[in-house]
Amino acid sequence: MPDNVRAPGRYGRQPAKRLALRFIHEYAREPLPAPAYPVDVTGGIADNGWGMLGNGPDPSCTTHPDGVGDCGFAGRQHNRMAKAACYGETETWETGNQLVAEYLAYDGGQDSGVVLADVLLAWYKAGKILGFAPVDHASPAQADAAMQAFKGVICGVDLPQNAQQQFSDGQPWTLAGQQPDPSLGHAIVKVSADGHGADGWVTWGCRQDSDGAWSAACTVECWVIITSEDEAARVDMAALVADIKALGGTVPAPQPVPPPPPPPAPAPPAPESLLADLTRFIREVAASADRDVADIIAWLRQRGL
Repeated sequence: MPDNVRAPGRYGRQPAKRLALRFIHEYAREPLPAPAYPVDVTGGIADNGWGMLGNGPDPSCTTHPDGVGDCGFAGRQHNRMAKAACYGETETWETGNQLVAEYLAYDGGQDSGVVLADVLLAWYKAGKILGFAPVDHASPAQADAAMQAFKGVICGVDLPQNAQQQFSDGQPWTLAGQQPDPSLGHAIVKVSADGHGADGWVTWGCRQDSDGAWSAACTVECWVIITSEDEAARVDMAALVADIKALGGTVPAPQPVPPPPPPPAPAPPAPESLLADLTRFIREVAASADRDVADIIAWLRQRGL
């Protein structure tokens, strides 16, 4: 595919899920620095140099060249690429085949997308990332401060119907009279903002701009991914990790096991048998000098008579 062709890819984000985690700025040991606009964490990577990573038409992905909905996994690598570029690191990246295989294994072989909150927790448990936390996406300043501090944030967006065409045409994403479509959930990485409403994202292998109205309307969740490069961000990792480990809630307290029911009372003897036993017992009492009518009364009480 020629470098100058912008081919829109596939979607793959399921509806947002809120976890019992605080916002990332609440885990910071000191306030995150305010965004120094313009913020740009692309690290000099070319606008078309990010790689489709199996999330759309991708000849380098030999197993699925037409693409799958692995936008969450592609976003994780795009975020890592931004961090590495900003910190001057050289890394060996996963191929599109590897990311697609990981995505499909996570999805049980079904190309059904991911819930970002759930897959972030899975990545943490698998040791792919050191931690993660939500960002207050309703506050552009908080989102941009997190982007600046952690060299990118991965966001869940609901795209309007015109998003693919605008991407193909190399035009910024604008609403243009349309509304976000929850059925077009997508995961993208925010990498720039000018503080005046122009934002930059990475998706489908390219950098893509949007205006502020689009960002505000379409962004429904935002997350920081913490890796080893982020130690200087002064996050209270002990508190964050404790909260991550507590996700999923507590195990319900076991319900008390009811005691076994008492064995059923023996069936009362038939009247004829009871009368015969009573007659026999009276004779025994009468024949003994040490026993009297009290023994007969006790015998009757024991039998509920």
